[in-house]
Amino acid sequence: MMWLLVRARDNADVSVFTVHEPPRPPLDRIDRAASLVFIRDGFSWGAALFSPVYLIVKGQWFAFAAYLVLAFVAAAVLWSVGLLENWFTFMIIGLNIYLGLEASTLERMWLGYRGWTELGTVAGRNLPECERRFFDSWLSALPRDDGLVTLGSEPGFFGGSWWRLFGSRA
Repeated sequence: MMWLLVRARDNADVSVFTVHEPPRPPLDRIDRAASLVFIRDGFSWGAALFSPVYLIVKGQWFAFAAYLVLAFVAAAVLWSVGLLENWFTFMIIGLNIYLGLEASTLERMWLGYRGWTELGTVAGRNLPECERRFFDSWLSALPRDDGLVTLGSEPGFFGGSWWRLFGSRA
């Protein structure tokens, strides 16, 4: 049975990511592409095992406050019924598993709240393949920056300006 689980993990062929852009993206195509965020859709072990720490690290303060309020309300309800000692641990485990399932959704909602826009969804074997697929289609759809002035490469330490300082090369 364990062999099947290990084999199933190795044969996970598809990962799905959503792509998000900040509220005021840079004008340059390369800088704009570097500012994009890819969020993987699926179960998050970090969120399931370390839920409060995960929410704090991600900066999701509203979700962290909701987690604490929900835990305290559930503890109060279980205490009033007299089941606090028996069921509180199971309730926290269930809450953490639910948060592991919904961590990517919370992150998308948090980015949307902060003004980020969702550009699209991409699927592939892993993150580098998904990035390549997305940028292949996205960069070709953007207009070229032909109006920008490009500067030539600057001479290095031993470049032309160094020789101008000391005169001729001979």
